[in-house]
Amino acid sequence: MDGWVRAMFAALVAGTLAGCAAPQPSPTAASTVTLEPYRTSTVPPADTSGATIAPLPTAGPSPTAMAYSVHANDTFLGIALAYGLTREELQAANPGINPDLLSIGQQLLIPAPGGQGTATPIPTPTPLPLHCAEPRCYPSTSGGVWCLVTVVNTSDSPVEGLSGLLTLIDRQGDPLLTVPVYPPLNFVPAEQSMVLATYLSPPVPEYERVAAVLTMAVQVQQAESRYAALDWSVVRSGPRADGESWEAEVEVRLPAAPATLWRVALAVLAFDDRGDVIGFAKWEADEALRPGQQTVASLTVFSLGPTINRIDVLAEALPAE
Repeated sequence: MDGWVRAMFAALVAGTLAGCAAPQPSPTAASTVTLEPYRTSTVPPADTSGATIAPLPTAGPSPTAMAYSVHANDTFLGIALAYGLTREELQAANPGINPDLLSIGQQLLIPAPGGQGTATPIPTPTPLPLHCAEPRCYPSTSGGVWCLVTVVNTSDSPVEGLSGLLTLIDRQGDPLLTVPVYPPLNFVPAEQSMVLATYLSPPVPEYERVAAVLTMAVQVQQAESRYAALDWSVVRSGPRADGESWEAEVEVRLPAAPATLWRVALAVLAFDDRGDVIGFAKWEADEALRPGQQTVASLTVFSLGPTINRIDVLAEALPAE
């Protein structure tokens, strides 16, 4: 392996040791339920076909690259169009960024259209020092692998913009594959857990262990105007007879003000008796909800491995565009 690849991998492992400490018990949420593995397209499968070694990502060529700080109401596509780029070009320059979960103050690299020039490193602000548990991976019946990383917001304020990198490592300690991991929701309240996840589609290279590092986590800015204060409660919750899945119904109600439409989403995280997330499910309202409107969400969560011990429910509402 080239020396620079080994140096980048050493930096990843060092960051993992600093940012992803040994697992600790996860704080118990105010309302808890049990979940099952997330099986939708929200977390896109990572393409692992023919993959050998993937160093940490760098931005594509750009002679006039610049850093852009995300503002309120920005969208990934809107930023791309404003600088004469396609969504794909902006994504290629920012492979560690989830385009659907931008945060105010988050830094994006803006490359020059056409991809001419020299490679420019991606600006990566230091993430908040949140507790990051050891990643856990579970083979699927289709031949792929689900990998989950439990992150606990140990700060005293909500955070957003979570993202990370997960690396498969061989017996010799060399990296085989590095992929981004993302959460199902953007908003993480204080003292709450969130999961970063990815699905590795087959064929998955044979690996000995897995390492993960948190690459982004920032404090929520302008929370009152960017997130609605949802009122929600668990109407029904309980495990199925198989003991490997959990069903829950959650009633969600929007506040009467402000007078705008909101995109509402829920996530259910399933935990084992160690406090690690072993499955998750996500629900999104079919259409934007009005102020004061209420709805009931039905979710079923499946465990990817151990028996489900409990679940947590997380919710967020963003202004509809």
